[in-house]
Amino acid sequence: MPDNSQKILRIFRLLTPKHQADLLAWIRLAFVAEKSARKSLGFDIMAGSVSSLKSQEYSCENLQKRSEK
Repeated sequence: MPDNSQKILRIFRLLTPKHQADLLAWIRLAFVAEKSARKSLGFDIMAGSVSSLKSQEYSCENLQKRSEK
């Protein structure tokens, strides 16, 4: 993936202060939502990669047993 940080900063600076605050709020919300989803699915971010911490808990067999209950 190309590094677009300079383009992003340029666009961010062109926004009005109110729109900058709105954008930052949406970014924080997206970050929290992603973190929550990863946590609820049993995934954790480790050194830039995704690894499953609870792979057995979310196996097909266990999910099928839960759905039958």
